Amino acid sequence: MIEAIHAQLSAWGRWAQNPIRSAVGYPSHAAGFGDYRPHGVEYKSHPPAGIFTGNDSMEFVDSAVRSLEQRDRALCVEYYQHGPNWEAVCVRLSMSKSVLYRELHRVQDRLANRMCAGA
Repeated sequence: MIEAIHAQLSAWGRWAQNPIRSAVGYPSHAAGFGDYRPHGVEYKSHPPAGIFTGNDSMEFVDSAVRSLEQRDRALCVEYYQHGPNWEAVCVRLSMSKSVLYRELHRVQDRLANRMCAGA
């Protein structure tokens, strides 16, 4: 697995499931509390430092996933959005763990190439 791409796709999976991400008029966080975190306290999970910089926004990751072939895109949706773990995905897709991770690595490699090339 390519850890940097895996972290981006994990965040993308949560982002894509957010029911109000495309709604109009709702702020993404409460006013005054957006980035406030006391020293040493984390209120929510964050991707590793340095991963989401520049063009690595959720819209960019989403467009890269949408540019994949239908079969690869479906694998991303199954694993990163529907989850909840590799066992459940293997059962739904009728594949072994080794095949699942081999396919995920192949898709992550394609996404890394597309994202480096600017999708």
